[in-house]
Amino acid sequence: MISFILKVLLLAIAFTFIYAWGYVKQQKKNEELLNALYKKAEAKILKELRKRKFLTKKDIENLIKGTKASLFWSRSKVQVVDAKLVAKDLIMKMTNEGLIVEMSNSKPKKYKLK
Repeated sequence: MISFILKVLLLAIAFTFIYAWGYVKQQKKNEELLNALYKKAEAKILKELRKRKFLTKKDIENLIKGTKASLFWSRSKVQVVDAKLVAKDLIMKMTNEGLIVEMSNSKPKKYKLK
């Protein structure tokens, strides 16, 4: 009798843990989707900068336009629609992280690898 109660109790604890984990993952899904999108766009920019010496903001906008990201455990997807807004945030993030630098004395702002 005691072993049956312990088994039921362990099953209830396992179910509660799995339910709570799923709930937390669902709550953080939007944040994870945006992070995945930014990582994908950042990888595209870095790949292109390895091929070319510099990129302008307009080049970056054209490069990341239409970029899609999704999570393997979810059907939700996110796509870059407003490339100007995303490019602005992404350039600021990449310069703060030290991945790219702004070239000085260039009228249209140009960015190159550090």
